[in-house]
Amino acid sequence: MEDNKSFLKGLGMGSLITAMVLLIVVAGFDVYARQSRWRGVDPNTKIMEIYNLISELSIVPFDKAEMLDNMYRGFLEGVGDPYTQYFNADALAAFRARTEGAFVGIGVMISVEADDPYVTIASTFRDAPAALAGILPGDRIVGVNGIEVAGRLREDVVGMISGPEDTSVTLTIYRPYESKRFDVEIIRARVEVPSVFHEMFYTDSGAIGYVRIEGFDQVTAGQFDDALSELYAEGMEGLIIDLRNNPGGLLHAVNHITDRLIPEGIITFTIDASGERENFYSDDTYLGLPLVLLVNERSASASEVLSGAVRDTEIGTIVGTQTFGKGIVQNLLPLSDGTAIKLTVQTYHTPNGECIHGVGIEPHVIVEMPEDLSRRIGSLEPEEDIQLQTAIDVINSKL
Repeated sequence: MEDNKSFLKGLGMGSLITAMVLLIVVAGFDVYARQSRWRGVDPNTKIMEIYNLISELSIVPFDKAEMLDNMYRGFLEGVGDPYTQYFNADALAAFRARTEGAFVGIGVMISVEADDPYVTIASTFRDAPAALAGILPGDRIVGVNGIEVAGRLREDVVGMISGPEDTSVTLTIYRPYESKRFDVEIIRARVEVPSVFHEMFYTDSGAIGYVRIEGFDQVTAGQFDDALSELYAEGMEGLIIDLRNNPGGLLHAVNHITDRLIPEGIITFTIDASGERENFYSDDTYLGLPLVLLVNERSASASEVLSGAVRDTEIGTIVGTQTFGKGIVQNLLPLSDGTAIKLTVQTYHTPNGECIHGVGIEPHVIVEMPEDLSRRIGSLEPEEDIQLQTAIDVINSKL
């Protein structure tokens, strides 16, 4: 999902291109004349010409499959969208496994941050290998098994981290707020993705349900329904939904959850490349209790669909810091050979018509979190979490 090229791949490709140019000159070709004749040529023909020259003249060994994968990725990079990308068969399988809610790995969600050549840990799954090894949200992965990963595509890094169950991977981590770089060995395991956690807080004013949603995947809607049912059974009188460090996920999952919370009306609507609008609606059954959403600068995409709907319908209060600002939708489009591309196909809009892409959503109550606490969201003790304490105060004021 990154718009930065890998330095190593760029260096290698630059060297390959340099070698090709030198060999063409040595072979007696007039480069400029050939460029002139190639104007308007069918791209397939040009690719075959280049490939034939490499095959015949290059002294550098190359892997055709890897070369083609890089070509497809580079072609999509030309779109200029960090969320548009190519998946080979292995990367596609890993992507689908993550969105289905169970996979073998280290148990993290990673994201892309602006002007950063590294992927960033958005969240760690509770009790998964990465969390148990001390990895924290906000950590940057700068190396995998001794290989620097600056500028590599997100899925390339995922592929390097992935591997069979009970095998190890060594990550080189940079922790910005400590200016600290270190290596950590992690044993891969089967990770059942727990995307929803819940508990009850009892205060002098009443029983306040708390639900933390760490991502919106195939299993999230069902997990949310189960959590809500349990909290209702325990006498919940108000609800806090924690979307901090939630990088988003599936639109249908967040729409299901939002439908449980807001009155009848539009949850969100999308507009595609042809200008066609598609509306997503909630029914007339909704929470009907005091509601607070907790958000921060890493609450993105589907998290912002929910936040925008709560804000525009005025059904609850948003507490925390400005959200990330991702107001676009990607579809996974399969190709005939078992690979796929992920393509940005729509903008999404809040019920009032706002597209928050590049802007984000400003909370009703802004509460900054100290950096050392922010990195431990999800594992903080409740009394340490000043944003959560503010949310509890807001609910208490309405009970």
